[in-house]
Parts: sequence; C-alpha cells; structure tokens
Amino acid sequence: MEKGDDMKITFLGTAGGRFVVLNQLRASGGWVLEMDREMFHVDPGPGALIRAKEYGVKLKKLTGVVVSHAHPDHCTDVNMVIEAMTEGTRKKRGVLVGSESVIRGKGDFIQVVSPYHLKALERVIIMKPGSKIKVGKVEIKTTKTKHGDPSCVGFVFSGSKVIGYAGDGEYFKGQEDYFRGCEYLIVNCLRPRTKTWPEHMNAAMAEIFISKVRPKLAILQHFGMLMLRGVAEREAKIIQKNTGVKTITAKDGMVLGSGNKEQTGLKKFI
Repeated sequence: MEKGDDMKITFLGTAGGRFVVLNQLRASGGWVLEMDREMFHVDPGPGALIRAKEYGVKLKKLTGVVVSHAHPDHCTDVNMVIEAMTEGTRKKRGVLVGSESVIRGKGDFIQVVSPYHLKALERVIIMKPGSKIKVGKVEIKTTKTKHGDPSCVGFVFSGSKVIGYAGDGEYFKGQEDYFRGCEYLIVNCLRPRTKTWPEHMNAAMAEIFISKVRPKLAILQHFGMLMLRGVAEREAKIIQKNTGVKTITAKDGMVLGSGNKEQTGLKKFI
C-alpha cells in the first residue's frame, strides 16, 4: 500500500458454492486487507497463492492470515499462504487468527493448519464469537454466524476504517448488532432472493442485514451458480434501491482503496 493510503481491499476471488469453485467460474483466493501498515489475507481458498501472484499481492509482506472456518473454499491454501508469509518457514513471523475448527479441529472437521506451519508463526489465536485481539493498530473482533461449520465466525476489522465481514451463514436476528458502525460491509451472498440454501445468505437476507447495519458501502461476493451472468449485479441494484445503502458486487482482482487514486477507489462508490 502506497504512502498516504489508509485502507485497501483486494479481492483474490469471489467464488461461492462448490460448483463455481470446482469449475473456477470465479476465482476462490479470498481477499486481502491492507490498513494502518498491517496486511491480512482473509479466507485463502483454492488458488490463493496463484491469484496473489496474478494480482500483484506480495504475501511475504503479510502481517497475518485470518480464516473464518474449515470449509475448503475458505481455507485450502492457508498452509501455503503461511509459507509465503514466513518465507518458506525460515522466519518465525506473523499471526494466524481463525476458528477452532481451522486451528484445532472440531467435530466433523479435522485440523486444517499443520503443526509444522503453526510452529512457523509468532502468534496463533483461536477466536470464538465475541473475541477480540489487537494486531498493531488494527483490532479484530469475531462475530457469531449460523453455518454448517458451527465454529464459523465473521470478523470486524477496526483501525482508521471499520470493515465488517459477515463470513458464511444465513442471516439471523441480531446479527447486525456485531456490525454496528462498520463503514464497509462485505457480505457472502450465495444465491438470488428467490432461492435459498440452508445456512447460507441469499440476496433477500443480505438486504435485511444491510438495511440494519447501514454501512457507507456494502460489497456482495462469494457467488454461487445462480448469481452469475449478471444476476449478482441486478440483486445489488435492488438492494441499493430498497435500502438506500450503496451496494456493489466484487469482481475477481478488484481493488478498493480509500487513498489509491490509480485503483478502483472507494470514493467512486460512496
């Protein structure tokens, strides 16, 4: 991030749902947040390493890796991203923030991060809903979700900006309370408003959620098959019209930066 930027988000993939991921109709590398001289890779799914190289993200500069849960589309490349951050595990550095299922394994989910890679990190923190930690000037809080991995969490990153990430899961009453005050809200929106899938958010749920949080900007991503071919963009327009909240769809490789005029700046949208 260039001097003078206070926040930048790079989407390394916007795929959701197994068939979009398996066929790589959208990339599935997660997203990267740069803020207040810290850099976090969030939910590094399949292809995270490749997409980082493609989009010019230097993973050796990461401060940490943040993983919401143990489903493969969110964590498959976590060990390789840790390797990149630690320069092949030669340097003990960086922080891993993740759900219990990712770091220790729980129930049907085996431990995702190997003991070898855990040893390469300076800090390893298992987060449950309501937990919070400080990494540099950035505070990370975890939120409750309603998802197939019961350990799944969402995140709120607070620094010079406040960015919310709902993680996976269907909307539930009170979810918005975790995200009050978020300026930017990233929502995993798997399906259109007329189609549901258990423990995942569709556009109708996203609309309720966004209307209650009321961020400056809502960003939809993590799209399943039914959201492709322009449907996601149409749903974003409907949500914006019904809520009055500026709502956009993320695209693979898209960069949102509050200070980088050469990229797709947030000021364009707000």
